[in-house]
Amino acid sequence: MKTIIQTLTVLALAFLVSCTSSEKAFKQTAEATAEAQFKATIEEEAAGYLTQNESFRKAYIAFMHKNSEFMAEDVRMSGENNGVTTVYIKSYAPDIRKKLLRVAGNMDSSKTGMFNFANAFQLISKETGMPGEPMKYPFATLNLKKDANGDWTVLK
Repeated sequence: MKTIIQTLTVLALAFLVSCTSSEKAFKQTAEATAEAQFKATIEEEAAGYLTQNESFRKAYIAFMHKNSEFMAEDVRMSGENNGVTTVYIKSYAPDIRKKLLRVAGNMDSSKTGMFNFANAFQLISKETGMPGEPMKYPFATLNLKKDANGDWTVLK
């Protein structure tokens, strides 16, 4: 009897570890996908507004990337091979980013090296009443499926 209980305990633990491992891989894939989407978004924003020089665009992209964190939450699995999750981002909201980009886009190219994005967010926040610190908001809802190799892929 003791052997049966020990065997069942080991099997239950192995099952829990495999489920936890699979969910971790699921979340990592979702977060990496959302991060890539966000990077494409901020690169597009920078290209549209920050036309002074390439280093200014790169500084904005690096600042935004540094001040962004992604969290896959609300995981809903449909069996072992399908799932949906909402990825949240902790970053500056799109509306305050747009205001910052408008201000930065009007800078003289000779002064862009002195521009401080963090201070600019704080000043815009004081003027508009918008949050000047990174905040958490839903970024993307993603459908994922396991492929033939057992890796999670995002469905388009």
